[in-house]
Amino acid sequence: MKRPLWPVAALGAFAFLVALALTGGRGGPGLAPFMPKGLMTMPLEDVREVEVESGFQRLRFVRAAEGWRINEAAAATAVATELDTALTLLRNAGPERVLSETEVQATDAAQFGLDPPRARVTVRGRGTKSFAIAFGATNVLGLSHFAKVEGNGEIALLPGYVAAAWERVGKAP
Repeated sequence: MKRPLWPVAALGAFAFLVALALTGGRGGPGLAPFMPKGLMTMPLEDVREVEVESGFQRLRFVRAAEGWRINEAAAATAVATELDTALTLLRNAGPERVLSETEVQATDAAQFGLDPPRARVTVRGRGTKSFAIAFGATNVLGLSHFAKVEGNGEIALLPGYVAAAWERVGKAP
């Protein structure tokens, strides 16, 4: 390029950068607003009561003015944090795959580990809103858990960290 054209090219590049800065750059898929994709559609602020059944243990959490109460006693801060995290994951983390009723009927149901489930979570909200989910066995790779929403014939394959969060809540003291 010839020497007199360098200032023109620099001015053009500068103008391009200023235009990007003022317009916000280019749009793209990473700039879309976050939308929860979890199986629980109930807003987290509406949750009033949570029951967790795993093994022989049954825990009942109730949201009070001062925070979560577990089996009528005040829940420890760590347990309350774990519960909030598990609820958030249930609302935000979407399934990796959903098996239709037809696919479920065409396979051996025992492979899902849902009869009986490893854990069962019931979430009750304001009024008559409720949501119940059962967690079953892990997939072949051990990275995801089969889960079934009560009243739905489909079986979802949820990320392992969602089920792990509920297992920690189910082991609360």
